[in-house]
Amino acid sequence: MFAALLTPVLFIAGSLAVDTANLMSMRTRLQNAADGAALATASGLAAEKVEPTEAKLFAATFFKGLVSEDATAFTDFSAKPTVTISSSGSGKKTVWQVEVDVEGSLTLTSMARLMGREKTKVAVSGTSQSARDASNPLSMMLVLDRSGSMAWASGQTTTETVPRYCYYYGYRYQCGTTTQQVDVPKIDVLKVAVANLVDHIKESDSTDEYARMGAVSYNFQTTSSDKLGFGWDKSKVTTFADALVAKDGTYAVDAMKWAYEQVTGSGEVNAHFSKNGSKNPTKFILFMTDGEHDTGSNSQNDYADKKTKEYCTSAKDKGTIIFAVAFQAPQRGKDLLSACASGNRYYYDANSASDLTKAFTDIGEEAVKLVTRLTM
Repeated sequence: MFAALLTPVLFIAGSLAVDTANLMSMRTRLQNAADGAALATASGLAAEKVEPTEAKLFAATFFKGLVSEDATAFTDFSAKPTVTISSSGSGKKTVWQVEVDVEGSLTLTSMARLMGREKTKVAVSGTSQSARDASNPLSMMLVLDRSGSMAWASGQTTTETVPRYCYYYGYRYQCGTTTQQVDVPKIDVLKVAVANLVDHIKESDSTDEYARMGAVSYNFQTTSSDKLGFGWDKSKVTTFADALVAKDGTYAVDAMKWAYEQVTGSGEVNAHFSKNGSKNPTKFILFMTDGEHDTGSNSQNDYADKKTKEYCTSAKDKGTIIFAVAFQAPQRGKDLLSACASGNRYYYDANSASDLTKAFTDIGEEAVKLVTRLTM
């Protein structure tokens, strides 16, 4: 008799336990999917990989992909996301907030339906904010090649308007203008690449509180006029690069030595601490060349390579990240830059003008880190 009385109770309890377990499992899965969709969308917006006009569709599609397998795990499972997107700030300082609200439902077990409950619903919400971290203190020194080979054609051409001349009875005179294709020197491509890099960092530090930049150039020597010390006004780096003239040989040792001393010196830490309170700014050197050491003999070239590598190693040992860019360089130059770089991901082999521009853009992206925070 007791067994007869307890059997229905145990059956009901078991049925309720199954429903409770399914409910908790569904809530967890929906929460994870909502969080994942919000995080992926906010990150994509901040990284400019997702267009704002497509963000809602992106989030909904991402969510559906995460819960696609759940349809077979529950009876009559359904989930509908509602995506809300807002932003504050502008440009690279834009902070994106993505909220994914989800209402899900599933059919209960047969015993629950006998008790008058056919379905149950669960509501969850996931919110993510993403922005470029403009408050990451950094110091970046550019080491730029201005040797004679930088005046050579880069492979890129442009259209130039020039005078057109005509002849009348043997006399030559100007009779309008004409257009012609001209080669763009490598030094001019470098100037554009530097300007793009500076603009990127300036845009992420519009108040000039967190990022400091400087530059040094070299050909067969490095003089005082080749040096631009660190400063908050990053536009001075663009002006410095624009004034570079390509001529003479290649010897990077003194330039790298000066860059190393500037980046690792206590002056940079003091400058940041007095401005933004940071005692540990991220330090970078960007080292580029289109050639190889040209000192007149193989033994002197070997010495120059060795000394340059020593300064690179010392800088890296003191926490400096070195980006190295070979711009249509010979193998010896590539080997030197590869050895100086802080690993393969920091070495760029630019074989064209567009490769160089992209390398400098990628370096700007790497320097200005993307941070994403998840709030629920």
